[in-house]
Amino acid sequence: MPAVGETFTEASPNPAAAVEAAAPSPSFRFIPCELATKCQRLIESYHAINGYVGLPDMLWLSDARDIIERDRELARIFKRATRSQTAKRANNSFLHIATTIVSLEILARDFSGWGKRFPAAKREAEKILGRPLQLRRTLMDLYFFPPGVRRELGDALNFYPTETHT
Repeated sequence: MPAVGETFTEASPNPAAAVEAAAPSPSFRFIPCELATKCQRLIESYHAINGYVGLPDMLWLSDARDIIERDRELARIFKRATRSQTAKRANNSFLHIATTIVSLEILARDFSGWGKRFPAAKREAEKILGRPLQLRRTLMDLYFFPPGVRRELGDALNFYPTETHT
């Protein structure tokens, strides 16, 4: 998987896959390598469990679509991935896009203190995503709080158990 930052490529478990995927847009080099690596691992583990078949839809049906459409390089990578002959190459490209966008959302929201740790990167992410950050369906939420998990968490936090009427 190509780097968002310079050393991110070295963190890839498969160096051959890193060479296969498209090079990142220079406009995203400000994303910290450590954050990008953690996001990549999160996304890979999610799709190892759920499969990669839904990844293009997750990108296109969330607010990530707007980011992809505005950035020429991400749009080129997305278009090339949709036309790819091999699933591995397509998945690596979609993974790269998802890693970039989730990293941007984490920085802009200051999730888990990443924005405070890297304030310049936070400002850049806010510029790209728009300020104030008012995303309806963020890609980050889909990975951190999948739809089934949200319901289970809500039920677990509910003081009164829900009654079922038959």
